Amino acid sequence: MSDDLETALKELRVLEVRLRNANVRLVDELEPQELKDRALEVQGLRGVGKIKEIALKEGEEDWWEYNFFYATGARLVEKEKGEDPLLEIHATFNAVYRSREKLSQEAVKAFSQEHVGYHVWPYWREFVQSNCIRLGIAPIRIPFYRIGSGA
Repeated sequence: MSDDLETALKELRVLEVRLRNANVRLVDELEPQELKDRALEVQGLRGVGKIKEIALKEGEEDWWEYNFFYATGARLVEKEKGEDPLLEIHATFNAVYRSREKLSQEAVKAFSQEHVGYHVWPYWREFVQSNCIRLGIAPIRIPFYRIGSGA
């Protein structure tokens, strides 16, 4: 583990995870029950798109807040055709952390590569599953997040 990552892990404390924006789209030509009769595959995306650092003062104490904008997505495509998605679910989550120390850009970037996803992932899994239920389709299985494995 790099010194930068070690510093970030020691200093950053998760404050909250918020949904920033979301989009769910099932193609108009398809009824939800028709999905079960098709050979489908799930395609996904994930990653930090933006990081915002904010200097704060509370009383006599200085704090730094780090906002990570973590983009996620899943889509169902037909295995044989695979081009146009039948269903798309996208969301961006805002993971907010605080630190008593100002961190280097290298430390923040090292932390963003795996650890932000670890905190966001349960919210993403729940978001996908609950939206699938609302659409009237079987939930898309989003695997558990494993640090160092790509998800």
